[in-house]
Amino acid sequence: MWELFSTNSDTAGFRLQYMEVLNWGTFHKEIVRIAPQGNNSLLTGANASGKSTFIDALLTLLVPMHNKRFYNQSSGVERRGDRTEESYVLGYYGNILKEGSSSTTTQMLREKQNTYSIILASFSSTTQQTVTLFQLRWFSGTELKKNYGIAHLQLEIAKDFPKFDSGGDWKKLLDAKYNYDKSKRKQVEFFSGPKDYQSAMCSLFGMRSENAFSLFNQMVGVKVLDDLDDFISTHMLEERNTEETYKELRTSFFTLTEANDNIEKAKLQVEWLTPICQDIEALQQATQQGKELVQLQSESVYGFAKKYVSLATDEIAEQTALLEEVRQRNATLQKEAEALSVRYADLEQDICNDAVGKQIEMLKKEKRENLSAKEERMSNAEQYNKIVASLGLMTDPDEETFKTNRTEAQLLFKGVHTEELLQEDNIRKLTNENEEIAQQMDALRENIDMLRKNKNNISGREATIRDEILLAVGATKEEIPFIGELIRVKEAESAWEYVIEKVLHQTALHLVVPPKFYSKVNAYVNTHNLKGRIRYYKYEQPAPKIFQMPQKEQRLLINKIEIKPKHPYSLWVEYLIENQHNFVCVEELSEFEQFVEMALTPKGLVKYRKGKHEKDDREAMAKRSNYVLGWDNKEKLSELSKELVRLQETKKKNDTTLKTLQLKREELRSRQFIISNLNDKFTKFDTINWQVYALKIQELETAIDQLEQTNNRIKALGEQLRKVKEEQAALKATIKEEEKKEFVIEQAITNITEKKQQHQDILETNPEVDTALFVDKYSHLLELSYANIETYRQAFASELAKQIEQNKQLINKKEMEITRATAKFRNPPAAIIEKFKDWAADVYPLPEKTDPVLLTEYQHYLDKLKKDNLPKYEKKFRDYLHETTIHKMGSFATFFDSWAEEIRENIRQLNESLKEINFNTQPDTYIQLVHFQRESKDVAEFKDLLRRARVNINEFSNQEDGRRLHFEQHIAPFIKRLENETWRKRVLDVRQWFSYKAEESFRETGTKAKTYERMGQLSGGEKAQLTYTILGSALAYQFGMLKDGMQGNSFRFIAIDEAFKAQDEERAYYLITLCRQLHLQLLVVTPSDNIHIVENDIAFVHFVSRAKNKTSHLINMPIEQFKAEREKYFQS
Repeated sequence: MWELFSTNSDTAGFRLQYMEVLNWGTFHKEIVRIAPQGNNSLLTGANASGKSTFIDALLTLLVPMHNKRFYNQSSGVERRGDRTEESYVLGYYGNILKEGSSSTTTQMLREKQNTYSIILASFSSTTQQTVTLFQLRWFSGTELKKNYGIAHLQLEIAKDFPKFDSGGDWKKLLDAKYNYDKSKRKQVEFFSGPKDYQSAMCSLFGMRSENAFSLFNQMVGVKVLDDLDDFISTHMLEERNTEETYKELRTSFFTLTEANDNIEKAKLQVEWLTPICQDIEALQQATQQGKELVQLQSESVYGFAKKYVSLATDEIAEQTALLEEVRQRNATLQKEAEALSVRYADLEQDICNDAVGKQIEMLKKEKRENLSAKEERMSNAEQYNKIVASLGLMTDPDEETFKTNRTEAQLLFKGVHTEELLQEDNIRKLTNENEEIAQQMDALRENIDMLRKNKNNISGREATIRDEILLAVGATKEEIPFIGELIRVKEAESAWEYVIEKVLHQTALHLVVPPKFYSKVNAYVNTHNLKGRIRYYKYEQPAPKIFQMPQKEQRLLINKIEIKPKHPYSLWVEYLIENQHNFVCVEELSEFEQFVEMALTPKGLVKYRKGKHEKDDREAMAKRSNYVLGWDNKEKLSELSKELVRLQETKKKNDTTLKTLQLKREELRSRQFIISNLNDKFTKFDTINWQVYALKIQELETAIDQLEQTNNRIKALGEQLRKVKEEQAALKATIKEEEKKEFVIEQAITNITEKKQQHQDILETNPEVDTALFVDKYSHLLELSYANIETYRQAFASELAKQIEQNKQLINKKEMEITRATAKFRNPPAAIIEKFKDWAADVYPLPEKTDPVLLTEYQHYLDKLKKDNLPKYEKKFRDYLHETTIHKMGSFATFFDSWAEEIRENIRQLNESLKEINFNTQPDTYIQLVHFQRESKDVAEFKDLLRRARVNINEFSNQEDGRRLHFEQHIAPFIKRLENETWRKRVLDVRQWFSYKAEESFRETGTKAKTYERMGQLSGGEKAQLTYTILGSALAYQFGMLKDGMQGNSFRFIAIDEAFKAQDEERAYYLITLCRQLHLQLLVVTPSDNIHIVENDIAFVHFVSRAKNKTSHLINMPIEQFKAEREKYFQS
């Protein structure tokens, strides 16, 4: 059994033999030395003499990690930050107010460029081992340099550090002096940093862990413990390197996870490549089909030409025969016409030879002339009446009324012309308005389509250019966003939305380009005509906000907007707004005028830098449809849709009005034309006076009737003449029809001959052309006739051209789809790249171009994935899961089981030792530590996940699906949960799985006397006594005094600064007695009024004094000398 009191004497273990200080604090230029020679000793002197300065040098040696120690502990927490290593090296000793200055200046004994500091302490053990600790400090420029060393023999400053130089020659001399024998362990070791120095010291002094150093620091101050539970778990129990254990587990699963990731990656690549390769196959088929169609188009020209020549030859022969028949029929008809002409002439001659007949013929000729004149004027009169009736003038006028109508028509023309000009102007204005509305509607529709596609408030050419850039560089909208997509005005600040939109409008239209795509974007923008303007910033990782300075002005613009949360560029955008748009938003104009620059009002008045003011009330700026901020465009879409509906209604109304105006204009133009026609055509009354000719005709008809009644022969000849005339007319019509047929046939033959020659020319250009594909594919063309070959050829050519165009469109479509898909495959989203680090290396050899030949590489890669990579990854996963996972998971769980058991065993050992210490007397009591499970949801979750990760593993060992399912459902989630560093640190410290209390029991009966759980419930004396007991046992435990075989080499030195301050003597004696029981060498620091408490337990006194409040000095003496000369020292 390991026991607390297993040492053999009060001199066992490593004890302080001497300590030296040079140029530390107010100890200046002289080597200050104390030499307790392994005995208890007292460091005393007046207040501010330098006692704590010396103890802080000791702390610096023994607690090298600055975050584990506190200087000047006796002065209180609030002043611990006043002293630093730098202040001690420079020798700060006070402040002075210089004449003419309002602030004090620190006074120092040493300057940076000419000083150095050495602290050294030597410890020896009863096993003849010596350890000397030393540290040196100096300045290089303004930087404080440090060097740490441990010697396995005694060193002294005067002997071993006679000359210090910043170049390091002192170290070389020391190394040459003591490390000359290279075959043996180095007698002097140097360390560049405090961590390695502390680890070496921990090993040499036999300490359990580096917690011993923080315990030593606490013992120096020996303040009451605030949290008993935390102290036991942190300082009395061993800490284990859980992070290394976790990393071992994580490393052991790396190959397994990598194999699983490779499986997921391969499956994802197969999933993405399958439609790509289907499209590639479709593209290849379309390309081949396109070649066939083009070949068919070429062959069809010759195929149809050959068939056309053949059919045309036959058709010309048929048409020539038909033409000959028509010509013979025409010749016969011409002979018949000539016979009728002779007969008609004979009859006319017979009539003319008769005298009465001659007179009748003359009268009839005159009648015909008058009848023609009458019909002409009646037609004119009818037209005139229609026109004047439509104009509201008098119809059937006499000559006077005719003149009146003409005058009124001229006046009417002027009025109608004026009104027509007015309507024309209205139509022009309305047409222009409609054209503007149509342009606005087109722009709105384009914007709406763009907004629906982009889900933001930015549309127009900027959005289109962004899409083109994304396609070219293979980025996503999240990776290259508009700044406007990352900002929106807070709902509570809607009153400021108009003016914020105004001042941030231009900035919002800038893109943010990350370094990953910066070069590609530059290359694309530089080499392409964007047909518009695009502006962008290069994203640079901003420095994190270590702390947020409180804003004196709460009305800043930055406080009225919100930046898209969790977006990787959010902090960068925040910096941009703060630096470029730090406007103050003020309600009143009077406040506005108080600011020199960067202020704005909700009405839109903006004050920029250098006195520039602006207020823009143009309609476009005020429309919500033109707002660009926000990552949700529902409101803007609604506004734009309403605007589109409004414009549609306006245009519909305008169209109706325009139609009415156009009808009115046409009506006026028609009216003008009618009036103009009236005045131009009917200039004289005679043009419509038909009555005069009617009377004349009546007179002529009477005379003809009278003559014909007296001559029957003339009447018979006239009847024959009429019949011949009718026959002539019929025959003339027949001849005309036949001549027309002849002409048509001749033209047909000419046309056929010309077309035949054209097709013959085609054949002669390449008589050797092979039309096998065309003939084989379209053998039914042999059945075509001349009548339908051209129609069929045109239809065939049109259909073939349509198929070729459709094929081109299909190829373009597939190329575009493949371009997008392969671009995404080569440049997947950031989340994919983050998860699968080697994705880029995998796809690097794959081509970017959509050449059908090059694209076969994607098909080969997919085939390789399916047949090679995926099976290989799955086998690796199965093998590693079966061979490694179970063992590593079990080892991880065993680590925590053994640690929990070790904690129980350590508590048990501590309790056996604590049982030997009398905590109280009359009756005697002792302290025991009690532990129990702490209620923690996080720890419970960890244990449950760990149990699930282990449970039923054997059950799945021979079932591949079961093992995979177990990995996916239990092991992988467990590892994933452990990746949360905050949660991991919270649950992997087994010491925190338990809560701890101290119980006081009666020694005689073993029954419980009291439980100590919360220090706040105890009196001051109880707190101090319990603190000493717990702290003392923790020191003994951490110093290795309980280790088997290490008692002789355990560390046995402590220092207590102001130990008895504000404590009653009974508690002070308890502390001294406790240290004696623990066989600890004690260096007590106390002022003169408490020396009597320890003077019987010390061998030496180290008296510190200070001259003129500037430099400190130290005198060493045995206790006997001090007792004899006490009054002399304290009077001085």
